[in-house]
Amino acid sequence: MINYCFHSEPVIFKLESLAYTKSLPANVKSSKKYMQIKSSLSELGLIEPVIIFIDTKKNQANIIDGHLRVEALKELKKDKVKCLISTVFDTYTPNNKVNRTTIIQEQKMIKKALNAGVSVEKLSSVLNMSVDIVKGKVTILNGIDPEVVHMLAEHHVPKSTFYVLKKMKPLRQIECASLMVNVENFTKNFALSLLSSTVPSLLNSEKANVNNSSGRRRMLDRLEKEMAQIHVETQKLRETYGVNTLKLVIIKSHIASLLNNVKILQWFIRHKPELLAELNKIANINSLEEEAEKNMLSEEAIVQRNGPADILPVASRPSPR
Repeated sequence: MINYCFHSEPVIFKLESLAYTKSLPANVKSSKKYMQIKSSLSELGLIEPVIIFIDTKKNQANIIDGHLRVEALKELKKDKVKCLISTVFDTYTPNNKVNRTTIIQEQKMIKKALNAGVSVEKLSSVLNMSVDIVKGKVTILNGIDPEVVHMLAEHHVPKSTFYVLKKMKPLRQIECASLMVNVENFTKNFALSLLSSTVPSLLNSEKANVNNSSGRRRMLDRLEKEMAQIHVETQKLRETYGVNTLKLVIIKSHIASLLNNVKILQWFIRHKPELLAELNKIANINSLEEEAEKNMLSEEAIVQRNGPADILPVASRPSPR
């Protein structure tokens, strides 16, 4: 028997009646993502309904997915929004089990819109991009072999990687694309390493900057070691990611239930306020990827402010003389 997780028809709710389930960053309204959402809502209206869960105990509608859409609609002076009602309070699936649009898929959609008669200016306004950027997305695959486009269609490949591939002839492009898919590495630096190891006869320009044979051999040796290391690390992550994510969901739920207990919350406030702050941080974690990204950003900020020594473990720091 199939259990549906959503009601079959969307329902209109007042924006003021929707309760946020997470706090938004202070600078969220200046982010590129928020500006694109606001621009799209202004030009086209709401396309994807907001997902909510009805909390019968508190008699309120909690937002599961769509915080930025709700915030943008409020800024646009709207008072109502179309919502899908979830039968379970699951904030993980709608925010993490999402198929993000790749550059190739995005290019196909833009070309389809242009062929249907939509002007570049209209697309520019809806996507909150300049006309030049929209035109650049249309031509991003010019010079890329169709077989390579097919191989990379489902992968998130940076725009800069395609510019590197364009310097190679079709046969070499296919070889490099196959290698990228096998090792799951689509970065520009990896593409440049492959370009450096390419013989001049497989380059679009014989004048391309190619290292001598000995330098190319060293580059290939280093590349093989890096690929092997990346493969091992990727396998380890695959083996532990699902278990770690499940543990995170269980721990978050348990901490949330503890903090919802008034007596326990008051005890933390009186005796362990510093521990309460850490528990709140854990309860607000949306995904392992997001937390890892926050940690990387905080480490980069520390490095920029005080130098790399501040993020090294104590055992790794040089002892004072």
